Amino acid sequence: MKRRDFLRMAGLAAAPFIIPSRLFGQNNAAPSRRLNVAAIGTGSQWGGHRNYILGQKNLQLTWICDVDAGRRRSNVDTVSAAYAKRDGVTAYNGVRQTGDFREALADRDVDVVWICTPDHWHALTLIAAAQAGKHVYVEKPLARTIAEGRAMVRAARRAGVVCQVGCQQRSSRECRRAVALARMGVLGDIKTVRVGLPGGGGNRNLAWAPSAPPADLDFQMWLGPTPDVPYMPQRVHYEWRWNYAYAGGQLTDWINHHYDMAQLMYGVSEVAPVAIHNASASFGNSAVYDTATEYSFAVEYPDNKVIEVSNRYWGGVEMIGSEGWIKVTRGGIEHSSQALKSLVVPAGAYDVPGRATEHGHQQNFIDAILNGLTPRAPILHAHYTALPAHLANAAFRAGVDELRWDAGTERVTNSDEAQRLLACNYRAPWALADAGK
Repeated sequence: MKRRDFLRMAGLAAAPFIIPSRLFGQNNAAPSRRLNVAAIGTGSQWGGHRNYILGQKNLQLTWICDVDAGRRRSNVDTVSAAYAKRDGVTAYNGVRQTGDFREALADRDVDVVWICTPDHWHALTLIAAAQAGKHVYVEKPLARTIAEGRAMVRAARRAGVVCQVGCQQRSSRECRRAVALARMGVLGDIKTVRVGLPGGGGNRNLAWAPSAPPADLDFQMWLGPTPDVPYMPQRVHYEWRWNYAYAGGQLTDWINHHYDMAQLMYGVSEVAPVAIHNASASFGNSAVYDTATEYSFAVEYPDNKVIEVSNRYWGGVEMIGSEGWIKVTRGGIEHSSQALKSLVVPAGAYDVPGRATEHGHQQNFIDAILNGLTPRAPILHAHYTALPAHLANAAFRAGVDELRWDAGTERVTNSDEAQRLLACNYRAPWALADAGK
């Protein structure tokens, strides 16, 4: 049977594939059972995940899904060689490949989906996976738009599947100590919270010329729900980060790291902001790379809690209280005094979710599946972390320095242009399936 005929028979040729999770059950796998994994997207973030999965006896990579046939073949070769060595055989032929993720989701034997696509594909792949009853690990940021994030949270909640987001700093000792110190109150009254994120992004002085896509790349599938535009190598494979059609620049690329820590420390990981203040940004002169290269803004939460964000701040989180301060970044933490540095966090003090398992971020996800636990980076937290970045980007593009956000209606109340920029417009035949409340 030809692949296109299979897709047509399976209902996959035109619209997103939806299978109610009740048909598969909830995939509550026993700890002794091997979990079959499908990879969707095998770009720069995938390599580390692949190596982790290959090292786990209770995980088996069974599908490689990517719109780039070259990347598919390379990954199949790598995985097959690893499994052949593991099993002591000359050749291993158990890895299937496809350029259409929906083919893998139709496989009832797939338990887990690992999503490492560009941001504009996160929502469609995660929602379809959840509705097919698959547990999901998805890279950050959760979504490209606020509406996508909301729909993803609802889909995961309705399906009852475990979703872990790639906010791996949550699994670091430094982050967990900083969260505990902040929430224990040892810093006193919090006066200032600052978050430093990277600026820049992409070479904006390149020559931009449309060309034919490489033979291995299904560029129309790569574009998916985004506008139909001419192929340029600068649009795809990592460089998509600098175009608002696909992502949100360094701001959304990093918001789920340092800013995520600040939200945990401040206790607002499940709280929507009420406003964005002092928004300012600089942009390059490229017609394709249109995200902000420099930016600053402040996020206001209820109870007058404010988090300041800028690419000009020290890279990490700085929390200053009346009794001391801490600075935390990836791989390090500083304390304002030796006494604070020596303070032992007592057992049972506030921690990030998923403390029941002390393993790393990926293993924490698997532990959550096998033992019915909350993962360390829940999908709801990731939605609320990405939300301020989406609002700030809308403010930058609308040319306003303040946005008011109504969490009840999920609308900007003081800028029609910013609200328009938050719209989630999909190119047919793709559509965002909102799973309801």
